[in-house]
Amino acid sequence: MRTPIASLVLLASALTACADAVPTLPTSGASGSVRSANPQRSVASLPFSGSCTLTFNAPPLPLPPVIHQVDVGTCRFTHLGRTDFYGELDINFATGTQSGWRTLTAANGDELHVTTSGTNAGAVGGMVTIDALLTIAGGTGRFTAATGSARATGLANLATRTTVTTIEGSISY
Repeated sequence: MRTPIASLVLLASALTACADAVPTLPTSGASGSVRSANPQRSVASLPFSGSCTLTFNAPPLPLPPVIHQVDVGTCRFTHLGRTDFYGELDINFATGTQSGWRTLTAANGDELHVTTSGTNAGAVGGMVTIDALLTIAGGTGRFTAATGSARATGLANLATRTTVTTIEGSISY
């Protein structure tokens, strides 16, 4: 009967050695503090960069002071790979400003949500220069609690209704 007892002792020792030192339920210690079984992990800030090629509907001519524009397209980003892009902007040609939001959808369906505000200059020869600050505001899947920021620079061609942008910044998730 030594073999079954020895096996049980060995199994119990292995399970004890692999056990997590943090309790599975909050417990009070002598100091009255409570420890959680699932402490929040620290998240490092990582480089976030990429580029996008977007299309948009033709703006009305002559250009009104403000338009609401929908952009769609594809991007390639670090931490997302090839990404589907959808966003809406309010562009104020009178003040040279823009603001809106973007949704970047990775191949696995995880979404990264971004707000944007910036400037647009030009419309000279049908080309508009874009400079915007992107603020990462969470998302879905692995990006649920994502934060960060990036700068987007680009050029919109009113004749071809395309925009090409480059993005550089950082993300934490």
